[in-house]
Amino acid sequence: MRLQPHLIAATALGLISILPNGAQATNGYMSHGFGTKSKGMAGAGSALPQDAMISASNVAGGVWLGEQRLDLGMALFSPHREYTQRASESQIPGTPPIPIGSGPDFRGTVESDNELFLIPHLAYSRPLDAVSAFGVVVYGNGGMNTTYRSKDTTLHLGTYGGAQSTPPDASTGVDLRQVGINLNYSRKLREDLSVGAGFILANQSFKAKGLSALGDLAADGVADHLSNRGRDSVFGWGAQVGLLWRPSEQLALSAAYQTQVDFARFDDYADLFADKGNLDAPAFLNLGIAFQPRADLTLAFDIQHIWYSEVKALGNEMTKNIMLCMQGYTAYCLGGSRGVGFGWDDMTVYKFGAQWAMRPDLTLRAGYSYGKQPVPSNGVLFNVIAPAVIEHHFTLGLTKALNKQTELSLAAMYAPQIDLDCGCSLPFSGGENSINIAMDQWEFELSIGIRF
Repeated sequence: MRLQPHLIAATALGLISILPNGAQATNGYMSHGFGTKSKGMAGAGSALPQDAMISASNVAGGVWLGEQRLDLGMALFSPHREYTQRASESQIPGTPPIPIGSGPDFRGTVESDNELFLIPHLAYSRPLDAVSAFGVVVYGNGGMNTTYRSKDTTLHLGTYGGAQSTPPDASTGVDLRQVGINLNYSRKLREDLSVGAGFILANQSFKAKGLSALGDLAADGVADHLSNRGRDSVFGWGAQVGLLWRPSEQLALSAAYQTQVDFARFDDYADLFADKGNLDAPAFLNLGIAFQPRADLTLAFDIQHIWYSEVKALGNEMTKNIMLCMQGYTAYCLGGSRGVGFGWDDMTVYKFGAQWAMRPDLTLRAGYSYGKQPVPSNGVLFNVIAPAVIEHHFTLGLTKALNKQTELSLAAMYAPQIDLDCGCSLPFSGGENSINIAMDQWEFELSIGIRF
């Protein structure tokens, strides 16, 4: 049985219509892995093709599957986000500190609403001949979500005081959703070496609320495209190239590079993101190794580097640029050509996983990954709405064959809480160590793999 291209396209389009319901924030705002089997090993496996989702991390891997295959999955993702204000007044005496806490004296912890998200994926791979294959992958590339209710803050002022605006803001937060379609081709140049290339068409949508109190920092002096503009959606494109080398039956090495995804500007939020609403997705590099010391055991190790600092809206400094903005240098203000960013650093993630073929029909997996979180201490004030401080992931997984054509895979992930104190120096903040942001998360994913 061969699937028809129009059926694949229809299924992909249907999946895209529900994919944006999810939100991710693990390694920065990118997922800790792609595909249930890889996620069971903490995202390792770019040198270990096992399902059609391999093309999301290494486009050279599809040709090694050697079969027509469809993988469908759904993850239940739950992040817990919060901030704590420890100061009772800002460094401007007699004024409340930003962000606003929960207690009567402006101090206290505020937790984000919306802690359950569904994140589906789809992947299809088809051999074209003995040495080449075509694939398509539809997946959530990244995302971030926070919702801090104004009624949970002192005097219902809202996190940044936006509830005092007209009309009042009921909550403060952001919702960023990125979906990608990776159309790819892989080919064996030799029996032990393959290369691949993929074209990525992506969509991202964004909305922000409760940020109107920051309007004085808008570069154009009119903060009419800063907050509460509803959801804006834009398209973008990028590319990925990769290779996979198997010098022996026991060893495989891989490398894959994905370019920065170039998105159109968010016109409705041109006063928020640097360079008039420009928010591209960062480039990343995956290096992988898979080693099979015995027939039933495979070890995988990946290194992933993500270039967050190359995206102005993410990498531009926060505190320094706000100070320059307040001195009249408008290019450094919100939405300016050198505008205020979240201050994120690049991120390098180390992923280790192991899988054991316990029986011919049952494979067990486990994994661990670490990456120093990208948020700097002097950027905490803005990162209250994007507390992407996760560093550790612990994972388990399994695959159970139901018959010769069908298998079920499960993966579970736990990321323990990481928190970060603010190195605050801005006058409207509460000063050094006044703000703390924190996050922990868990995820369960189920997928079905079908061979044809």
